[in-house]
Amino acid sequence: MTTAPDPAPAPAAPSTLRTNRNFRLLWIGQVLSDLGTQIGTLAYPLLVLALTHSALIAGAVGTAASTAAFAVRLPAGALADRLDRRRTMIVCDGVRTVALAILAVLVATHAVAWPVVLAVAVIDRAGDTLFGPASMAALPLIVVDEQLESAWAVSEGRQYAANLIGPPLGGFLYGLGRAVPFAADAISYGISVLTSRGLTGAFQSSAEPSLRRGLWMEAFDGLKFLWRDSFLRAVLIQAPLINFAVTGAIFTVILGLRRNGVSAVVIGGAEAVIMVGGMIGALLAPQIRRRLSVQQSILLLTVSGALLMLVAAAVLPSPAVAVPLALPLILSPATNAAFFAIMLRRTPPALHGRVNNGLIQVAVALAALAPLASGVVIEEASARWAMVLFAAALVAVIPIALLLPATAEEN
Repeated sequence: MTTAPDPAPAPAAPSTLRTNRNFRLLWIGQVLSDLGTQIGTLAYPLLVLALTHSALIAGAVGTAASTAAFAVRLPAGALADRLDRRRTMIVCDGVRTVALAILAVLVATHAVAWPVVLAVAVIDRAGDTLFGPASMAALPLIVVDEQLESAWAVSEGRQYAANLIGPPLGGFLYGLGRAVPFAADAISYGISVLTSRGLTGAFQSSAEPSLRRGLWMEAFDGLKFLWRDSFLRAVLIQAPLINFAVTGAIFTVILGLRRNGVSAVVIGGAEAVIMVGGMIGALLAPQIRRRLSVQQSILLLTVSGALLMLVAAAVLPSPAVAVPLALPLILSPATNAAFFAIMLRRTPPALHGRVNNGLIQVAVALAALAPLASGVVIEEASARWAMVLFAAALVAVIPIALLLPATAEEN
């Protein structure tokens, strides 16, 4: 296993996360940024469906946005290690504020076409992809090492909170008017800009500029570091299928329910119910981590997830499909918190952005295809068969997890 050099001196942080002003501001900014993204997760496909009446085009727009995120993720990690992390967050959400405000105006004036929605969705996801590693790399600069796992679990909880609130809020706002959710997105990103501006301290990378190489050469440093570490390499092999299955199942709920006449508000509520599993998991994360190894968590997640997706396929097109999909997500926050805390501790500070984005890049590589796969199967067969496809993807993870004992070791 590759060992990281001695980490930089720990920041002089308050004794608790609650009293850490910088952490509160970072957390609020992340919540608002994530909230805007989650509102769009429901609003974009609903708008494209309304404009085109095609699940295939709606799925293609979702995949195009995910592909844009995939394309910029590795250089985004390198940029997070080159640039001031605070300024990067400000610029990312500043650009998204303008883009979403323009889209809201175009939708309100009935001057929008689906290619315009595609362009804004791509900008939105690219901005989110650039924002993420900058905010992650800022975390070890504002909390002490002993607080990293707790801080990441809290951050994981805010992501699920945004996932919980965003879809029903997006559905409710869409019900008020097609332009409303995009205006709300613009506002959330604007406030995130203000919270990022309020952060104090040094957020520039400590790496010497003289050691810089080409952007893409630096971007691949993160992947190289991950592959040399046996534990992180095991994560890289299993995570893509898991994320493909989960992303596809959630997208299938949106398209499947909408094509059966379910209202946007009810679809948003179903998406929120799914995310309740993640919220419960965030609260139970410390207890789960004490009782289960990472390998045990992955096996339980994949086995239960595959079975419950088959139950969800049988339940469709009822909104009650959300209940079986929520249950496996209870294990996700504890597993992810362990992954990222281990990653941060093993990685040199100057590589945090690149290693984080390298891990995410591989983990979500197949997930970028999930919306398109969902749209194609729904168009050619049904939402039920799309759900069966994603259950099969989880089944494929089970033998991989059993053959990779490195996931059981967190040393």
